Amino acid sequence: MIPRLLRSAERALSRYVTVLVIPHSDLPLLRGRFSLAFLAFLFAVWSGLTVWAGFVVGRHADYAVTKADNMVLRAKVSYMASEIGKSREFLEVARSTDRQIRQLLGMRQPAPAGREALGGPSAADRAGLMKLLAADRPAALPLSQSAVHRTLTEIRQESRQRLASYQEIAWFIANQRSLLRATPSIWPTTGNLTSPFGYRFSPIRRASHDGDDEQFHSGIDIANRPGTPILATADGVVRFTGWSGGYGMMVLVDHGFGYSTLYAHCSKAHARVGERVKRRQAIADMGSTGRATGAHLHYEVWHHGRPVNPIKYVQVQPGSAAFDPGETR
Repeated sequence: MIPRLLRSAERALSRYVTVLVIPHSDLPLLRGRFSLAFLAFLFAVWSGLTVWAGFVVGRHADYAVTKADNMVLRAKVSYMASEIGKSREFLEVARSTDRQIRQLLGMRQPAPAGREALGGPSAADRAGLMKLLAADRPAALPLSQSAVHRTLTEIRQESRQRLASYQEIAWFIANQRSLLRATPSIWPTTGNLTSPFGYRFSPIRRASHDGDDEQFHSGIDIANRPGTPILATADGVVRFTGWSGGYGMMVLVDHGFGYSTLYAHCSKAHARVGERVKRRQAIADMGSTGRATGAHLHYEVWHHGRPVNPIKYVQVQPGSAAFDPGETR
């Protein structure tokens, strides 16, 4: 069967075909006589050339598309590298500002993090990266995913550290502000300072001629006319108002942070227990209640459960109730 088909194909290919070319001019008639085998060979060659040309053209087209994609990719990577560099620079500025703020506020500098959180691309690294980005061949851009991931991780860790540090600074400032508001810092009333803090001879015993026994005076006395306003020397909460033995009518204010102030011998208390008072708010009027020889304010400052010299905590400020620098008796 197969030999018969081969002989039939051989006889068919051995046949000849005559090709006539008849021009529409005075040119001679062209005649060509070709075998079917030769024509089949020409067709095979032509088909091969067509397929090869299509492959070459497609390959060059793919190369052009790939090259364009690489150029776009290079531009994106260049932009990303530039943004990463700017982010590192901003973080360096933030770190420097952090140190300066802490130094200005008297805060301790944060302990350096572990070695894994330090480092990052230096100026030389960024210069090398930009040089690679400027190369002619895309293959000259050996950027690894791990390197990019490592850099982004370092930036993220540094950002978290800066955020935590600034939160600590904000808490410190708020705490210091609260401490400042809670620290007695003004004179509680106007008048003459008649008795300082410390040991003294009892004015009651001296007035009654019962002796001049020395006793500890845990505050200061400021004398003035009855009804002179008495001001809170710091923000706080009123813990007690009322009569208390030799103190007479008194007001006790808790300021927090271990500070408390006491205002004694008042004629009248304006503040109520549990009321929040502000610095320079009138809380009582001067009087002579309790053990007193005349109208005056007995003022005490307590810090962590111990009386301290109130003179250390008073400041004369324009426009505020301040000590009248009259004659000290």
